[in-house]
Amino acid sequence: MADIKTTEKELREAIKKEKEALNDAYDDMVKKLSKERDKITRDIRKEYKSARKYVKKNPETGLGVALAGGLIAGVILATLLNK
Repeated sequence: MADIKTTEKELREAIKKEKEALNDAYDDMVKKLSKERDKITRDIRKEYKSARKYVKKNPETGLGVALAGGLIAGVILATLLNK
């Protein structure tokens, strides 16, 4: 009976250690993902501001790109919907 109690205690300790290791790994992953999210958010905001400045300086080009994008999207949608 003592052998079973010892084995049970060892298993509980091993499970506890594994659980702690998994929690630590999870916390590390959450921190890494949070840092990546913040970096991506900063990059997107920077690119957005850059695009806004470009369109303000070159409104004709911005309008042309928007028009071309709309036409291409329209052709693709029309082609897909007619099938």
